[in-house]
Amino acid sequence: MNNQYDKPIFTDAAPNEVAPQAPQTAPLNDTKGITTNTSEHQDDEKSKGNLLSKLLIAFLAIATGSLGYYTYSLNRDKQATENELNAQKEQVLRDLNALKGSYDKVVDENRTANQDLLEARDKISQYIDSLQRIKLNVSALVRFKSQAFALAKERDLLLKKNDSLMRVNKFIRRNLDSVSVKLNSTTAKADSLARQAYKLRKTIEAGAALQISKLSIEAVKNAKNKPTDKAKAAEKIKVCFTVEGNKIAQSGTRFFYIKLIDPSDTTMGANESTTVGTNTIHFSTATRLIYDNKSVDVCDFVAKTAKSFDKGTYKVLVYDDKLNEVGTANLILK
Repeated sequence: MNNQYDKPIFTDAAPNEVAPQAPQTAPLNDTKGITTNTSEHQDDEKSKGNLLSKLLIAFLAIATGSLGYYTYSLNRDKQATENELNAQKEQVLRDLNALKGSYDKVVDENRTANQDLLEARDKISQYIDSLQRIKLNVSALVRFKSQAFALAKERDLLLKKNDSLMRVNKFIRRNLDSVSVKLNSTTAKADSLARQAYKLRKTIEAGAALQISKLSIEAVKNAKNKPTDKAKAAEKIKVCFTVEGNKIAQSGTRFFYIKLIDPSDTTMGANESTTVGTNTIHFSTATRLIYDNKSVDVCDFVAKTAKSFDKGTYKVLVYDDKLNEVGTANLILK
């Protein structure tokens, strides 16, 4: 028995309206398919992401490697360039030192080296110092190599000039040596002739000198010049001598100087002095005569200077006009 009271009395739909149907739900098998498609799509997206990441990593790795290689290449090229520059620098330094060495050799061998060589050597020394201190680059190296080349050409010109000057100097020295030898020979001959002339002149002078003989000294008294040996009686001392004849002696006015020394070693008379050359004498009286190359007798007197002559020995010296001593004699007064 159906229970009619379980059914509703009124319905929401009109009598002629069809009651809406409940939505149909997909079968269970269809829901599973949809889930499977969604999962596959997500797997595809994930695979694409992984591939992109791998590609990006690979690209970065390649880029990093390329950059490292490029950096390495740059460093290697820079080092190679620096090594090449240093090698070229050392070569230029060797060339400059070789140039300086060639100048040093020439200067050492030739102490009279001209100023151009010395200045060129100093210039090279300055270039060497500059090259050693400078931070080298290509342009600087090119400039120094050009300077080294110019200095080498200058060296060649200066050395040729120096060789030419040295040849001229050698020629001049040879001529000077020859002239010097001749001059020495001439000088030696001249010296020999001068010595001979000196000896001859001395011989002539000696031969031309006036000689005296018969030198005598005595004390005299009163107007008649009577000889005496008494000191108190003597009034004057008489000196006489003979001038010998000499054909080569100078004629004309000649002088003789008489020096009388008393017992107390004092020069008596005028006691004047005269000088000829380096000779100086003090004399008592000077005797003047006219000489004609013949013998002539001469006498002269020396008067007392005190009340009387002292007792003792008196000495007389006679000099010619050249102040050569030509005679001496003694007198004793009692």
